[in-house]
Amino acid sequence: MIVETPRYVIRSLNSNDVYWEQDVYPAWTPLRTFRPFPNQKRGHGVEPHYHDGDELWLFTSGRGEVWLDERVFPITPNTAVYTPMGAVHRFQMFTDFDNVAMVTPLERQKRPIHVTLEEHGPAVPTVPGFVVPGELNNGPFAERGSRCPLGELRVVELGAGEGVEGAALPANEHWAVIAGSVRLGLDDLEVELFPGDVALLRAGTRRRLHSERGARTALARE
Repeated sequence: MIVETPRYVIRSLNSNDVYWEQDVYPAWTPLRTFRPFPNQKRGHGVEPHYHDGDELWLFTSGRGEVWLDERVFPITPNTAVYTPMGAVHRFQMFTDFDNVAMVTPLERQKRPIHVTLEEHGPAVPTVPGFVVPGELNNGPFAERGSRCPLGELRVVELGAGEGVEGAALPANEHWAVIAGSVRLGLDDLEVELFPGDVALLRAGTRRRLHSERGARTALARE
């Protein structure tokens, strides 16, 4: 399913198989990808690498470790990771897990790949990255710095019969369903979202969310 208007975009898991493509998402958001990766297996990881753009991860479940410019941090449920352009990073998971990944437009050489030190040479840093531990990730980032495209990235659990109401959004806001289902109302549209579905909402949109049986979602605010 794909719904696209000047105010919002909704994509299902099977219509969101993109990562570094540059012209798929609307120009009003700096995100080029907002993609859940459900049901990942223990032992999964990636080699040390860097990118020609920024990348963010939200680990919505699972435990492991992430390396960010030679610093090691534990991964627990709800851990957010920001890796700016030129930051060398990798992760390794010790349990099954789910996560959500986001990337920004490519810069410099615009290589849509994992750029490695061995094959492509040293990284040129931009700004420091950061990791927000899961137990502390309960609101806006304390310090997002000058490059990070998001001010908030965290898990939102909705109990059975719970929802999120609000007036017109003051900033762009994006949601991904990780588990359960969510009824999303947008202006004159109402749609049911299931695991893997994402909704990108432009500032000024009126939105409401409600879950009949409970849901785990990922919230990204610019």
